[in-house]
Amino acid sequence: MNSLIKKLVMGKKPTPREVQDELYDICERVHASCDGECPVYEINHGLVNPEYESNCGCACFKDGVAMYNFIKGYIAS
Repeated sequence: MNSLIKKLVMGKKPTPREVQDELYDICERVHASCDGECPVYEINHGLVNPEYESNCGCACFKDGVAMYNFIKGYIAS
């Protein structure tokens, strides 16, 4: 996250991949706790597709690309 913040402070735009990696890192830190620290959980007010068969019941669990796409889809709507 430090490199992402540095980039933003310097007025540079992070790449989608850098954002996806950071989203993965957030999920890694939060892990199965799934709480408001996760931006996907916060936007969705809970897990995404809780019936999804994964380790914690979230379709975006430890998937930075899925998290990124979910957030982009939310913003677009």
